[in-house]
Amino acid sequence: MDRRQFSHLCASLLAGAAALDAAATTGKQASVDAWPATALTDSLGTPLRFQDLAIGSSHVFHYPYRTTPCFLIRLNAAPDGGASLTDRAGNQYTWQGGAGDDQTLVAFSAICTHKMSHPAKPISHLNFRSNAKQITKRDGTRQTRAQLITCCSEYSIYDATKGAEVINGPATQPLTSIVLDINADGQILATGTRGGHIYDEFLQKFGLRQSMEQGIADPSQLADATTIAVPAATYSKQQILC
Repeated sequence: MDRRQFSHLCASLLAGAAALDAAATTGKQASVDAWPATALTDSLGTPLRFQDLAIGSSHVFHYPYRTTPCFLIRLNAAPDGGASLTDRAGNQYTWQGGAGDDQTLVAFSAICTHKMSHPAKPISHLNFRSNAKQITKRDGTRQTRAQLITCCSEYSIYDATKGAEVINGPATQPLTSIVLDINADGQILATGTRGGHIYDEFLQKFGLRQSMEQGIADPSQLADATTIAVPAATYSKQQILC
């Protein structure tokens, strides 16, 4: 059994215990995965602190694998926690809401659940939009909404204030939520995931390219004790906004 298999087995056992406990108290099938904790830093290795993040900003970091990108987002206002969501397998789970003193810090997998569009160094079709834009919901109604994650490949739209639930497009489920912890100094740590994920499919399709971008040999290598968070505006040379 290799390192990845052993670590994931331990995480799965912990997640299974958490799921049983949640199911007993809520009557719903929880979807929680307890991955090894990873601390976020800037490009110089300095711990990334909640209080240093600008409101409306977004960063790209990698978790729970060194090749799976995520968004770290400081929302304009605290979202409503406790949103009930459903993954593509039909499992229900509850989104934990925001972290930090004002509960505005959220994080999600930056892998679109339709065709796995994601931020890459040359280009990103998947981006966080802090400012308001007009959208069409799945029911055909038009609204002006802000704080959205938009995929311009196939026009899927996720609401970052409601657990990245799908509000338009062909996406099959919400973006996986990254569980955050903030220590007494304000340093940000990623400690697990909540909701359905598509990591296996992503690693099969994009793992080799991602491992080349990240300069590692094994695309299925779990994140290290620290991971660098880069401003989304500079992570990709070109951002496609729609």
